Amino acid sequence: MLKELRRCCYTICLLLLLITTGTLSFHRFADGLQRRIHVSDDLNDVVDNEEEEQWSNKKEIANSEFDPPPNDVSKMSPKDIQAEMMKRVLGPVFGFVKLRPGTLRTPVMVSDIAKRWTNLARTGAIETKFIGVDFSTIMFTMEKGQDTKQLKEFLLEQEEAYEIKIGDQLFRRPGDPPFEEVFEKFQNEIEKNRHSEL
Repeated sequence: MLKELRRCCYTICLLLLLITTGTLSFHRFADGLQRRIHVSDDLNDVVDNEEEEQWSNKKEIANSEFDPPPNDVSKMSPKDIQAEMMKRVLGPVFGFVKLRPGTLRTPVMVSDIAKRWTNLARTGAIETKFIGVDFSTIMFTMEKGQDTKQLKEFLLEQEEAYEIKIGDQLFRRPGDPPFEEVFEKFQNEIEKNRHSEL
């Protein structure tokens, strides 16, 4: 007990001595990180072309992509009007993708294709969800309709996709016949094979 009292007295005396001499100051280790750097306001000799080049490129792209709607719609056919409206779709869009006939698929396979397309589209900054409907159809929903053109191009690049329907419009690769014709030929071949087996 006496030892603890002495320690306490020594500590108090030491603190009083340090306070009276002015050497007691609390040092923080973070003080070294708070150095001030002075940057002069005179920036006349600084050359910054990077941002100006990017800005001019954005202006050129914006000007090249600007496609104003036609003034007189009365002279346009309904298909042309619909195509013009699809260019400017901003709201949600949904549609269907017919898968290439000729491959027998299970519901799991169709679901896997839909998942793969969803992930691939996401990596391309297209927010789309694909859902398997039946053995040959996948439905898609998209919140941002302005990405419809990118989605169409993405789907036509996919090996399994044959035909895309957005609204009343059908899209397929150039030279491909309509899906119904190809599907009928495929069904006829299956029936011929069944009859030949019997």
